[in-house]
Amino acid sequence: MSHLRCGERHRQASVDRLARVPKPTIRADNEYLRRERATISPSVGRRLVGIEGVRALAASSVLLFHVWLFAAPDGEAVRIRGLDRVLPDLAFGVTLFFTLSGFLLYRPFVAALVRSTDRPSFRAYLRNRALRIVPAYLVIVLLCALVLRSVTVRDATGDLEVHGAPGVGWLAKNLLLIQNYTPSGVLTGIPPAWSLAVEMVFYLALPLLVLVGALVARRARTTEGRAAAFLVPPLLMLVVGLAGKTTSAVVGSGRDDGWGADWNSVLERSFLCHADLFAFGMALAVARVLAEDGALRVGAWGRRAIAVAALGTYAFTATAMVGWDQLTNSPLNTVMAASCTLFLALVVLPPPSTRQSVLVRALEAGPVVSVGLISYSVFLWHLPVIYWMKGHGLTQSGAYGFLLNVVTVSAVTLALASLTYRFVEEPALRRKRSASRPTSGSGARRDPSPSVDAA
Repeated sequence: MSHLRCGERHRQASVDRLARVPKPTIRADNEYLRRERATISPSVGRRLVGIEGVRALAASSVLLFHVWLFAAPDGEAVRIRGLDRVLPDLAFGVTLFFTLSGFLLYRPFVAALVRSTDRPSFRAYLRNRALRIVPAYLVIVLLCALVLRSVTVRDATGDLEVHGAPGVGWLAKNLLLIQNYTPSGVLTGIPPAWSLAVEMVFYLALPLLVLVGALVARRARTTEGRAAAFLVPPLLMLVVGLAGKTTSAVVGSGRDDGWGADWNSVLERSFLCHADLFAFGMALAVARVLAEDGALRVGAWGRRAIAVAALGTYAFTATAMVGWDQLTNSPLNTVMAASCTLFLALVVLPPPSTRQSVLVRALEAGPVVSVGLISYSVFLWHLPVIYWMKGHGLTQSGAYGFLLNVVTVSAVTLALASLTYRFVEEPALRRKRSASRPTSGSGARRDPSPSVDAA
C-alpha cells in the first residue's frame, strides 16, 4: 500500500503545543444524538437491533487503521510490538460495510417477494440511496478540498500527495465519484471513498439482481422454494467477484498491490473485484427472512457454532495472508467476507430466547449507537482530518503517540461528523420516501416486517 508523500516536511509537535489545540465542543451535538437514538426509524419496516453498533464497529476499525498507518509525523506505520500482525486487519472494516450493505439492502426485496407481497418500489429505493449518500459526500469533499485543503492528488510520478484546492477537472471527477476509473485518479480526493464508488455500483445493480431472483422464483411453489431462488443473485455476485479477482491476478501488472496509478489498481478498486464481498450478506438476508417466518431456527448451540466459525475463518485469513493483502485481489478477502457475515448473523438472526445476547446488548449501548448514527460522516471525515493534523504538526510518533493520535483524531472527527449528520445527513434522511410503497395493486397483503433499507 502506498504511503502518502506530503509536499512539505511535517515537524513533530510538542506535547505543550498539542495541549493548546482548541478542544471541540460537542456537548450540544451529543444531546442531539441522544434524542436521535430514541427516534431511529428506518425508511422500510422496523429497526433491527444492533445494526447501528455494527456500523460503529466498522467505521471505528477503519479510523484506527488509518491513524496507525498515516498519522505519525514521518508518514510511516507505527511499530507496536505484538500488534503489527493484527493492526493491518483493521482495514476489514470496509469488508464489514460491504457485508452489511448486502444484507440490509437485499432483505426488504427478499422479504416481500418470498412472502408474495408487494415489492418495494425501485424508484423509491434509488431515491433513498441518493439522499443517504450524496448530500454528505458532496459537502464533506468540498470542505476538505477548499477549507481543510487535505485531499489527495497524484503527482507527475503517480505518487499520492496531500493537496488543497485542486483543479476543476479533479473536483468534478471526485464529486461524481468517478475518480477511481482512471489510473491518475485512483485513491484521489478522500481515499476511502473508493469503497463508496463500489457501493454505488452495487446500489444500481441490486434492482437487476432482485429481478433475476424473482424470475427464478416464479417456478417455486413454497416459501422455502422462493427463498432458495433468491440465493441465485448472491451466487452471481460471488462469481463476478471471484472472476474479477482472478482476472486481476492473472493479467494485472500487480504494481503497488492494487493501490497505485495503474490499470490493475483501477480494476482492484472496482466493483468487479469486490462484488463477492456483498454476496454473503445477501445470503444472510434470505436466512433472516426464513427465520422471521419460522422456517429457520438457530438455537444456542447453533449460535455457538456460528461464533466458532466466525473466529476460525478470521484466524485462517489472518494467518494465511502475506503482506498487505487486505482488500486486494486475494481470494482470502472472500473468506474474510464470510467471517464478517457469520459475525453479522450473531447480531441479526433471532435469538433462541427473548433475552438479547451480550454482543447485541453491547452494540446497543448508547454511545455505540450514537457513533453508528454518524458513522458515514466519520468514514468520510477521518482521513482528511489525519492529513490536516499531521500537516500542522499536531500528531505524535511512537506507540504512545499512536494512542494520543487516536484520541485527538477521534475527538475532531466525531465533532465534525456530528455537525454534518445534524445539518446535512439528517435533513436529507427526512426526505426519504418509504421504499415499501407497493408496485402493484392494493389487493396483495403487506409485508409485516421488512428490514431497514440503508447501510
